[in-house]
Amino acid sequence: MFRVPLLSLIFMFTLSARGTAPVSVQDIDRQYESIQNTRENLLQTESMILEALEQSGVSEPLAWRLARTYFSLAKRSAEEAGKEYYRHCIARADQAIQLNNQSAWGFYYRGLCRGKLGEMQGIWSSLSMIKPLKQDLKKAVKFDASVSKGGPHRALGKLYLELPGLLGGSVDKSVDHLKRAVVLGPRFADNYLFLAEALYEQGNYRAAKMTLVDLLKIIEESNDTPSAQQIRQDVRTLMEKIDPWIESQTSHAQRDKN
Repeated sequence: MFRVPLLSLIFMFTLSARGTAPVSVQDIDRQYESIQNTRENLLQTESMILEALEQSGVSEPLAWRLARTYFSLAKRSAEEAGKEYYRHCIARADQAIQLNNQSAWGFYYRGLCRGKLGEMQGIWSSLSMIKPLKQDLKKAVKFDASVSKGGPHRALGKLYLELPGLLGGSVDKSVDHLKRAVVLGPRFADNYLFLAEALYEQGNYRAAKMTLVDLLKIIEESNDTPSAQQIRQDVRTLMEKIDPWIESQTSHAQRDKN
């Protein structure tokens, strides 16, 4: 006998109780942010957005929120399903841009999903893929760099860090963008973690360690979110790489004095 999952029953009851009341973007955002973006929660968020589209028609705020939901679902899906969600994300972000040619959120999510899809398809060596990705993220910076807590700068910083030099990669550009992301999202963990990684690759080991120390302070003050344990592990792993370099620099400085 087929059984409807409990979460689905709860959600259907919620919709029924709400009746024909319009779904607001505030409702959608609360649903998206609840339960730490579990897959079930994201599927419910998708249903709410689709319902809102039926009620009020297509709009830029709904289009980019659907792109955001598909981006998050892609990260929580198996490879082939993930690719399909990234394609849906790109299509909805395209829609947001068509409705508003200055949609920072639209350009941001189209850039993110283009990048992730390209990475999964193994075509990072293709300049034809990298160029439009950079253009999307730079337009997001231009129209509103503060979206997603400095997301456009964060994404550009990560991109410049991961790309080989021959394809436009640059550690210095990465550090510059990630420092800007920290200013725009001073409580967002990934801004600090990615900046520390970039500073490490730049050879600025003490600055990298201080960035990680700042990150740990933020995590301790964040009521121990579910991602805190993973972040602490990432910090420990990077610290283990940084500390020997700092010790080596200290030893060389002491020998030079003698």
